[in-house]
Amino acid sequence: MRPWWLTRRALRAKDGRLRPSWRALLFLPVFLAGMFLVFVVVSFVPEGGGGRFGLRPLVGGAGGVLAALAASFVLLDVADKRPFQTLGVWFYDGWGKELALGLGGGIVLITAMVAPLAASGSISIRPAPFEPLGLLIGLAWSMAILVPAAAFEELLFRGYLYQRLVEGWGPWIPTVGLSLLFGLVHFNNPNATWFSTANTVLAGIWLAVAYLKTRALWLPIGVHFSWNFVMGFGYGLPISGQVLPWKLLEAAPVGPAWLTGGDYGPEGSILCTGVLVVMTAWMIKSDWLRVVPQMAAQLAGPGAPAVPTATMNAAERIP
Repeated sequence: MRPWWLTRRALRAKDGRLRPSWRALLFLPVFLAGMFLVFVVVSFVPEGGGGRFGLRPLVGGAGGVLAALAASFVLLDVADKRPFQTLGVWFYDGWGKELALGLGGGIVLITAMVAPLAASGSISIRPAPFEPLGLLIGLAWSMAILVPAAAFEELLFRGYLYQRLVEGWGPWIPTVGLSLLFGLVHFNNPNATWFSTANTVLAGIWLAVAYLKTRALWLPIGVHFSWNFVMGFGYGLPISGQVLPWKLLEAAPVGPAWLTGGDYGPEGSILCTGVLVVMTAWMIKSDWLRVVPQMAAQLAGPGAPAVPTATMNAAERIP
């Protein structure tokens, strides 16, 4: 006699497709197969002189994004029988506004943390020495590193896997569960603490809410990249414990670590906790962000999950 979890009722829904949780699990081996190919390709790339910011990380970052997109495409087509557009990274009407909002939001939120620290003398900030050509090269290289990094983490933690779990379990359990995992994978970063990890968990929840409000990934990708870019290249602060070799300003903590984040950067600060809690609460309650009609039409197409889309108000989006 087969165990209950291998019975047809446990495996398949009434429409004949695998249940969402099983489809979510299938993402992992398909994605890891793609990542194996990426590692093979990266092994043939010359290391160069850039260390962890050299050519290999650049190729690996782009390859990771392609692996996540490819795994999502295959599973949406084969297992979900739904268009790739439902993942939320296509060029529908309004995608640019959502991306721009994310980019602007990252600038504002990081500045909201850095400005009071600088004004109170808790961090010292001064212009970084640079040559114009070197700065342009550093700008391009920083973007080439940080754009794929932000896109990869959003595709992995707010992409297909998360979306199928939301379809099967509703938003809260997947949001908390994957945000905890999001925090833990940053725990091995340089100078990480349990407090900085807790802030990263809060950031994961905030980014998940950004997806849930739009049912697309442009807003979370935009704010994720902008947050890191402005913090690392703009203010010269550590990004989750990692310092970029290029920067406009140089900043160093002077005050206590609980206030400044210490060598981990502002993400280890109590100010970051406040910003993330306030922003997440505002996004949950706000009706300002909505699913645009084109995205809603894709989500409401054949094989649509039983989750609200076009008619969602704030309370329905986040039960």
